[in-house]
Amino acid sequence: MIANPADELVFSAGAFCEIAHDATIVIGGEHRNESLLNYTFGGPANVFKRFMTEQDWLLCTVAPVKPVRIGDNVMISTGAIVVGGAHIGSGSIIGAGAVVTGQCEPLGIYVGVPARRLRDRFDQRMADLYSQVQLPRTSAEDVSKLPVLLARLASGEMSLNEYANSIRLLQDRPKVLLEGSIGPGSAVNPVKTTGYIVAGQTIANPELDAYFAQIWRKQGDSVRWSADIFAELKLTPQTN
Repeated sequence: MIANPADELVFSAGAFCEIAHDATIVIGGEHRNESLLNYTFGGPANVFKRFMTEQDWLLCTVAPVKPVRIGDNVMISTGAIVVGGAHIGSGSIIGAGAVVTGQCEPLGIYVGVPARRLRDRFDQRMADLYSQVQLPRTSAEDVSKLPVLLARLASGEMSLNEYANSIRLLQDRPKVLLEGSIGPGSAVNPVKTTGYIVAGQTIANPELDAYFAQIWRKQGDSVRWSADIFAELKLTPQTN
């Protein structure tokens, strides 16, 4: 990631997403290209700030940050670039080297510069199954069952009712709010949790804070992993 410091939420991603290690998500740093002068007065040119009002200086800096939104079950392939303001719909695949600059509708395969929809990810039968299994609502405790169950469902060996009886669904998937820092190479590294959204409400929880803090510290075998820390703390009621 490449970013400028920002106080607002600038990036979100859903469940079951994969982003290649060399893919880039660009957040902030965009020039004001609609202006007659799009020079950002960075580096040594900061000296000009001494001779400008605060309001005038804002016209010389980079454009306001445009958030990046990524849905559930999205794969971003090697060398792909996602720029500020992009919105990638759930179930989509971004091909290698693609540059995403705007809206990608759900369940598509996108390639090229700028990225364009090459084709649908699924045929109609598989698309219908995808919408019915409600992957993002799957309890984390049952995620390990998904590969076998979904393979059987897709092949017709298992009915949708049998599948539904084999897993537990959450009424509402919890979300973790993170604060990051800018590291070497403008990479954004998670630093700490700043809150949690459970059942549509933002909450504070010291037990969750402690759990995630010991993960960020990465103390080898001393890290305690939970299949579903929210369920363990009885924060996420299930529908079945």
